[in-house]
Amino acid sequence: MTTQELSAEIAAMGLTVPAEALPPLQAYLEMLTRWNRVMNLVGASTWQRALRTLVVDSIHLAAFVQQPQLALPAAPRCWDLGAGAGLPGLPLRMLWQNGTYWLVEAREKRALFMRTVLANNPLPGTQVHWGRAETFMPGAGQADLILSRAFMPWEKLLDFVAPHLAPAGTVVLLLNEPVSLPQNSPWIERARLLYHAGNATRCFVALTCNR
Repeated sequence: MTTQELSAEIAAMGLTVPAEALPPLQAYLEMLTRWNRVMNLVGASTWQRALRTLVVDSIHLAAFVQQPQLALPAAPRCWDLGAGAGLPGLPLRMLWQNGTYWLVEAREKRALFMRTVLANNPLPGTQVHWGRAETFMPGAGQADLILSRAFMPWEKLLDFVAPHLAPAGTVVLLLNEPVSLPQNSPWIERARLLYHAGNATRCFVALTCNR
C-alpha cells in the first residue's frame, strides 16, 4: 500500500483526510493487517476492508467531535472504553489531536498492539491503559469526552460512566442503529450523525447528563 493508494481509496468513499494524516494511517493499516493474520484483532482481512468498514468511523468521528454543539473544552480529557485494536481511537487521533486521550483495554494482546502502534507512530497526548475500566476510572479524574462502542449495552454504559464525567461532559455512543432516550432520562442529546460504513448504516449519538 502507498499513501497514494490510500488517498485514492478514501476519495472513492467520498471522504478526505489531511495529507499529513496519510502516513500514520498507512502505517496503522499495514500493522493491523499484519498482526491480524496471527492474532485475529478484527474481522477485516485486507487494509481496504478495514478502511471501509472500521477506519471510516474514525474519519466521520473526527469531524463529529469538533461540532460546536458538543462544546468540548480546548484540551479535553478523553477516554475510549473498550478500545480493542485502537478503533476508532488511533485513527481518530491521527486526525484530531486535541487534549489527552486514553485507550482503555482489558485484553493484553490488543493493548500490546496499540502500544506497539504508538511506539512506532507517537500521537500527542495519546496513551494506552491495559486493564479494566473499573480500575482505570476512579484514579483518572473526570472525563470531558467518553467514547464507546459495544463496551456494554448503552443504557448500562451511561449509568457506569456518569459519576466519572466532568460537568457538561459528553458521552459519544457509536451504534449500529439510532436509539431513543426514555422520557425521564437525565441525559440530553446534543448531536447525532447517521453515516454509511461499507454496506451498513451507523450512528453517533452525543449525550450530556443533566445533573
